[in-house]
Amino acid sequence: MKFFHTLIFLHVTFYLSAQTDSTAQAWQFHGNIQLNNNGISPVPAFSLGKPSLMSSLFIKKGGFTYSPEFNYGADGKPWVVNQWFRYQWTRGNLTYRTGVNFSLFFAREKVLKDNKTIEIAKLNQYTALEGGLSYKLSNKNSLSLTYWNSYGLDYGAVKSGHFVMLSAAFTQIPLSNSLFLHLRPNLFYLNNKIPYEGWFVSAIVSVSHKKYPISLFTQGVQPIWVNLSANSNWNYGLNYTF
Repeated sequence: MKFFHTLIFLHVTFYLSAQTDSTAQAWQFHGNIQLNNNGISPVPAFSLGKPSLMSSLFIKKGGFTYSPEFNYGADGKPWVVNQWFRYQWTRGNLTYRTGVNFSLFFAREKVLKDNKTIEIAKLNQYTALEGGLSYKLSNKNSLSLTYWNSYGLDYGAVKSGHFVMLSAAFTQIPLSNSLFLHLRPNLFYLNNKIPYEGWFVSAIVSVSHKKYPISLFTQGVQPIWVNLSANSNWNYGLNYTF
């Protein structure tokens, strides 16, 4: 729990010392809805394995952000619900971020009932702590480093886990007068108390139109080294931004 205490201390310290008066800034709202064929999770090593509908909302006031995420299978059954609370501050080209997440994970299990195999959803609750750092290379390009430390709150949930990801973002690369390409390559490390440990590379490629809020995307995940079996993963779909 030392990391938790350190995170809270930094969060409060930088909030009190922030030079920007967040109460004088307007509320900001935006979000996105994504329909995809495979449902790759925010930790890209895992996926639903079937089409899904994923949505997120960002409510921002000054340096504070509340970001709920609601992810469902295309069959309407819940998959993951996240509740992120974050605070960030900027010094020059560097942006620092801390956060806490409360999540619900609906694991799908097959059980035998009345001599029939049925699928049930087993609910597991998690909390996670976040530390992040991003560096602005230009108005369109950036580098970021993210760390999550997660804890399972229920019997049967993964007890704890570590997730570290180094990412780059290259946005608004012109393909024509109205089409733009966006690239986000990632290198990440995952260590869960299953035990499951591994290194992966992943990338998200999307194409957007300057006049419309809908974009096409594809996402790939490739294990580099994993102590248990892991396969390549692939995802594609539509994303609507509002």
